[in-house]
Amino acid sequence: MKRDRPSLFAALTVGVLVNVLLRSQSGYWPRAGAAAALVCVPLLAAVGWLFARAWDLGENPLLRCLFAALLVYTSALELLRFWHLARRLYPGAVSLAGVCLMTLLPVIYLRRVSAISQTAHVVLCLLGLATAFMLLTVLPRLHITNLQVVALTGRDYAAACREQLTMYPEYLLPALWPERGNRSFRPLYKLAAMAIWFDVGVHFMLELFYGAALPLRVDPIHAAARCGALSVFNRLESLQLILWVMAITLKLALYLYAMRRLLKPEGKKDTAVSLGSFPLYFSGILLLCAFLRKVDIDIAMQARSAVTWGFVALAGIGGAAAWLCRSVKRCC
Repeated sequence: MKRDRPSLFAALTVGVLVNVLLRSQSGYWPRAGAAAALVCVPLLAAVGWLFARAWDLGENPLLRCLFAALLVYTSALELLRFWHLARRLYPGAVSLAGVCLMTLLPVIYLRRVSAISQTAHVVLCLLGLATAFMLLTVLPRLHITNLQVVALTGRDYAAACREQLTMYPEYLLPALWPERGNRSFRPLYKLAAMAIWFDVGVHFMLELFYGAALPLRVDPIHAAARCGALSVFNRLESLQLILWVMAITLKLALYLYAMRRLLKPEGKKDTAVSLGSFPLYFSGILLLCAFLRKVDIDIAMQARSAVTWGFVALAGIGGAAAWLCRSVKRCC
């Protein structure tokens, strides 16, 4: 890994995988998810690739401000989603202010790109080990007879596509990185493939565990972990909480670095966020979380995805218009 331009692919991977682990409710059957993934993976990668091209062509101050506002809103929703999950699993133990302090303060350490990259590799390894250990603990409770043999309907496939086509900012952030001349389709395809197939694999495990009751379960992953043969969730719940905090903090640090590049384009060669930005960042996120604390987090997440798709379309229109104007000028 180069010190001057470290790779942020591991941070993007953590960002998309943690969305699966912190999901509040299962969204589809794994058979439908596996079929939908064959279409959704290349589609998401193509959208990210086209967005990067359109961003290069039609980047302007308005789009940068809109992208930054989307990242601020997403950061608040990530904190609120984690708070809702912690409140369900540990009633009365974690307040919103406590969640904000636990996740926002470590962002100061991750203000440098090199720190984000190094921490992301550690968190990615820990996520992999935690997931593998959880599978080992629930292995005796996984039964092939729980697999559903009923025929899938078009509604099942539509639900799988809807869940998998959730547009996360991680698919758009590579358009902002310093490697302007390295716009490759392969990293985005790998990112989408790891996110979606990991999601399908988790849903397959949950179907083996719950059977027909899968769509009715809230927080299915964590409920299954509590029933593990070694009670790993109850015995190591403090480590689980620390790992979740690390993953959310890494997402917030990645978003903050992207916001700095959006709002200060003249400093694109900088690889760190200035300390003077943190008081405004902390106060803004805290106020936004307090304002949104009573919203339905599932509906807010769905609305965020729709807004992100709309922003992608807006950036695409801007890029196409800029390309058309340049082509006309060349012809004239």
